[in-house]
Amino acid sequence: MKRALVSGLSLLSLASVSACGGAPPPKVEEPVKEERHAERPKLQMSQELGSIDQKLVEKTFAGLVQGPLENCHKQGRDRVEVLTGDVKVFLRIDGNGRVKYGYFEDSTLGDRDTEKCVLGVFSSASWPKPEGGEAEVRSGFGWGPGGEREPTSWSSDKVTTALAESKHVRADVSKCKGSVKGDFRATAYVESGAPEHADDEAAQASHESKAKPAAKPKGGSTAKPSGGGGGEHGHFVAIGIAPPNKEGAEKVDCMVEALKHLTLPSPGSYVAKVTFSL
Repeated sequence: MKRALVSGLSLLSLASVSACGGAPPPKVEEPVKEERHAERPKLQMSQELGSIDQKLVEKTFAGLVQGPLENCHKQGRDRVEVLTGDVKVFLRIDGNGRVKYGYFEDSTLGDRDTEKCVLGVFSSASWPKPEGGEAEVRSGFGWGPGGEREPTSWSSDKVTTALAESKHVRADVSKCKGSVKGDFRATAYVESGAPEHADDEAAQASHESKAKPAAKPKGGSTAKPSGGGGGEHGHFVAIGIAPPNKEGAEKVDCMVEALKHLTLPSPGSYVAKVTFSL
């Protein structure tokens, strides 16, 4: 990349002229200053970063989207049929054109396995070599529904309430998060049924409540629960998390594993999708 340098023009000092009774020295007009403008860089970079050819970056992305990234999504749909969402990825490219590290600045995919597959594709790809140091690359893309019924949309309070009632899961998530500042944005899919390894006081309390015989009203008939869901539970079938920064990216796998044990309300007969902050 050509770089235009801006250099100032220095003025030569004039020798003083002294002559007794002589005419004053003639006025010297200052030269007109020439304005020069630096070329605009192809990508906006901070001073400590190098520059990278944006056209070559876009060409690399296009090749990945049409091939290996699509395979990541296909594998994800084998696990979660309704897998859709958008991602915004951040990559740090070293001087050899390799990914030094990368993470999702945002993601609504809702499946950590698919997110890891996408990051793996970026890490194994060859990128244009930056000039003058490492470079940062950002790009967004996503996958829409393929004609199937979209998942039921859940409000975040269904998860945050369950998390508030589960001391063990809440403590495990906090331990995973550690001292990282900022919000982790999670997206997940929920199905009916309790988690395999539920460690949840709320689930235990609900189980004990179901074990008690229902109270009979004065009319002699037994009261029936409304809504058909009764005391059924729900669980995360897939979870994805976008961290607030590079340090947070190292905590995501631990947080996903901790959340798998959370007992949730049942979404009913069809899968639900929810986004919440941690």
